[in-house]
Amino acid sequence: MPRPIRIACATESGRLIDGHFGSCRAFAIWDVGPDDITFIEARSTLEADESADRNRARAELIQDCQITYVQEIGGPAAAKVVRAGVHPLRVAPGTSMHAMLERLQQALRKPPPWLARVMGIEAASLARYRLHIEQAEEG
Repeated sequence: MPRPIRIACATESGRLIDGHFGSCRAFAIWDVGPDDITFIEARSTLEADESADRNRARAELIQDCQITYVQEIGGPAAAKVVRAGVHPLRVAPGTSMHAMLERLQQALRKPPPWLARVMGIEAASLARYRLHIEQAEEG
């Protein structure tokens, strides 16, 4: 069974993904696996906001996460997040944190290629393709 992935949700309210990456009050950190959703902690962004490069400091704050859900993120900030090894995903305003995490949990059971890459595993569709290529090369 794949290991859980760590998620950062940009939040103002603590219940919704209602924060812009560059200005949210906190990131709610979750571990999401195929069978469990576990709240880890809320990480305040106050200290990061005192940094000369706020976006880099915010990216470092969540660098142990594989995905961050945000309401908005600018291009330069997204580049810093990606460089930190985190996959940024925008969601519609007012998206429920728990509902989004449940949708992700469902996707973990049969991940599309992009999510399998985030999880560090090979997607089933890619494995089938690889097997097909290997068989063609042998025959």
